[in-house]
Amino acid sequence: MESRKIQKSGTTFYLYLPASWCREHKITTDSIVYLDKSSKGDLVVQPKKNENTLASLKFELNDTSKEVINKIIIASYINPVKEFHISLKQNISPDQILEHKKLLGGLELVDFDENSINSQTSLSLSEPDSMIKAMIMKIISITNLMQKDPKHELIRRYEEEVDKTNLLIHKAIISNLMYRKEAKLRHIDLFYIGLISRNLEQITDVLITLDADDKLITIIEPMMKLLSKVIEAQTQAGVISFTKNVEKLGNVEVKNLETYKKKRIYSLLGHISETLCDKLITDIVDKE
Repeated sequence: MESRKIQKSGTTFYLYLPASWCREHKITTDSIVYLDKSSKGDLVVQPKKNENTLASLKFELNDTSKEVINKIIIASYINPVKEFHISLKQNISPDQILEHKKLLGGLELVDFDENSINSQTSLSLSEPDSMIKAMIMKIISITNLMQKDPKHELIRRYEEEVDKTNLLIHKAIISNLMYRKEAKLRHIDLFYIGLISRNLEQITDVLITLDADDKLITIIEPMMKLLSKVIEAQTQAGVISFTKNVEKLGNVEVKNLETYKKKRIYSLLGHISETLCDKLITDIVDKE
């Protein structure tokens, strides 16, 4: 790494730019460079202004199978574009449109007609860490409701909101990674948030399939409350406490569907504890 000594003239601090860098970017005494700040607080000098103008995505889709359309819509939605317009080579029927709307119920602002799909998207999601906390609260609400009224339609609504939040978190992560702009979160923080979000979404998928009297429901609630506190405080003691509580769950031998679900949830909680430990060490290393 090359170093430069800071100079001072009056109250102004300055340094000399490397000559090779100036030649590479055609920087002269008439040029203007642009200053930005990274997510870690580092000062970044750029030869050109960093334009964050979002593109409009337009393309034609040849395959109109349900699986292909849904995956393409989700991929278009989570990428940082101002809008997208997908032309369909083959028309789809009203029944097909209805089925897509049901499957993609968590995505607002996605409109269908027989030969195209359109969406106006937004990139106002600057705090994926806050969305993780909201996601956890939704899971706690599901566990509470399942113990009182396991058939209530609100359970499905909560599950859809968890799916949507996971999608929006990944949309925010991709946007932050693609555009270098000042943010309170480091890129590595976004990586860890994405891992936890995906695991929480998968826990929810299993949770809503449990029977009302399944003891696993009562286990998930305190684990989610503890996870919320750990993410909020981000302390070594909190991470260790969560990890120990996961370890207490023990191993599960798969004998039937019920034990498979239990093993799956325990495994996902284990993945979350591993991610928390990884982040803890990353934070320690970053402070050295």
